Amino acid sequence: MGRNSAHGARASLPRYTSIFITLAMLALMMIGHRAITVSQEAEGATGFAQRQLIYAGVSLFVFLVCVAVPYSKFGRLAYPLFGLSLLLLGMLAAARITHHSSTILPAIRGAHRWINLGFIRAQPSEFAKLTQILLLAWYLRVGSHYRKLRGLLPPFVLTFIPMFLILLEPDLGTCLLFLPTLYVMLFLAGAKWQHLLGIVAIATILVFLPVPRSTAEMTPLEITERKATAYSVYTIGEQETILCAAPLAMMEFHQLQRIDGWLRQNDPRVIQGKGYHLHHSKIVLGSGKALGRGDWDQAETYFRMLPDDHTDFIFSIIGGQWGFVGCCIVICLYGVILLFGLDVASSTHDPFGRLLAAGVLGLMAAQVLINVGMTMGLMPITGMTLPFISYGGSSLIINCAAMGLLVNVAQRRPRLMSRHPFEHNRDASPAPYRALES
Repeated sequence: MGRNSAHGARASLPRYTSIFITLAMLALMMIGHRAITVSQEAEGATGFAQRQLIYAGVSLFVFLVCVAVPYSKFGRLAYPLFGLSLLLLGMLAAARITHHSSTILPAIRGAHRWINLGFIRAQPSEFAKLTQILLLAWYLRVGSHYRKLRGLLPPFVLTFIPMFLILLEPDLGTCLLFLPTLYVMLFLAGAKWQHLLGIVAIATILVFLPVPRSTAEMTPLEITERKATAYSVYTIGEQETILCAAPLAMMEFHQLQRIDGWLRQNDPRVIQGKGYHLHHSKIVLGSGKALGRGDWDQAETYFRMLPDDHTDFIFSIIGGQWGFVGCCIVICLYGVILLFGLDVASSTHDPFGRLLAAGVLGLMAAQVLINVGMTMGLMPITGMTLPFISYGGSSLIINCAAMGLLVNVAQRRPRLMSRHPFEHNRDASPAPYRALES
């Protein structure tokens, strides 16, 4: 009797798991629409809230499609979808390199990140985030090759290719999401933590590797800014060269300014220039105190301080309008998705479904941490949207599609007919031995 009751409770859990995940997602979307409306009214703009409603309708349709179609069918399309995302990213990279700008491939603020489809400006990097998860989950679902160090090469190569193309746009924020997602999926698939930590150590050394960069084509302002973050400056003949850390040498000038502005965010001289956005983000975020500002006229002045607050800095608007309590509610809603999503990932016995759920959760968690962190000054400003809340069609559609796949896995958790996935006794066996439940 007790055993049957326990089995019945466990059998009904997927239904309730799906409900909680879906309700949390819908609540975040409603909060996002309201926050965008507040931003729109404060800035005297029009259209953003209305378009976000249209994007929400399309996103919910995509969500339902991703729930209805068995997730295994998406796995079989992983390689073609990944190839399509690389093709779209390649088009943007080519336009960036050739300085091409057209109606279909517009250059906006010096970046090539969008493809204009007429009714919407699609962002292929958002699509690439989801296709990477599908591809890695499908690739890692069988075998034990990634238990060996050389077996980690294919997953990293498959991740570095879209990262490189996205960096060319340039879009550092989106690029930062790929590695955390990869690491979460590799770890849950059974890759040895010694190998993963070793790669992190090597990458850390490479980050600080000195790389020379010529000042020949730099403006006087850029030369001054790059010297401030350089190891040393030397001259060969008549050519001045700056020696700095590898990432700083490869960054675009505006990206370097964001890093320096974050490191010196309390410097009064920085606040008036490259630290302007971050400084006013903290002002708006803290202006709401516990329950938000009740004086709309003054709040309007605060919200106008922050350009593009309906996208990257929407969390600051939430803090200003609804205070610390509002911020906590938003974080708790993400926590609901994460908590029930972890139940889905830990209890499904299909390797592909388990990795797919883990990848979706890793992607969402990384986005939330980076966006919230940068609005509070804990991380550099990278142009990261807040899932389900920030304005934007591509981001909302892809995030809803990801949640649809997570709910899909929750509703189709198969019964266990053999040993647990990724549970084997020896590394020489067809799959790694480490049980995910341990």
